[in-house]
Amino acid sequence: MQKFIMEFILHAHVSSQAAIKSSLSEFAEKVEVGEPVNPASTSSDFQVNIITEDPTLIFDTCSQFGRIKSAKINEAKD
Repeated sequence: MQKFIMEFILHAHVSSQAAIKSSLSEFAEKVEVGEPVNPASTSSDFQVNIITEDPTLIFDTCSQFGRIKSAKINEAKD
């Protein structure tokens, strides 16, 4: 099955890095969630890097936390 490399900024409403990573790891082979840009704020931007077979599931899961501000998706090379 085709795999995709996704990079995006998730603008999350009061959420933790661990909660985001835990939710996404079910649908991804590799998940990296960066530290929030402003942890003291009521919402934060997280840099997310993922390798997955279904980007749609990742976007659907992220909608629980907030919205995606920018996204880049490439096909993974074997």
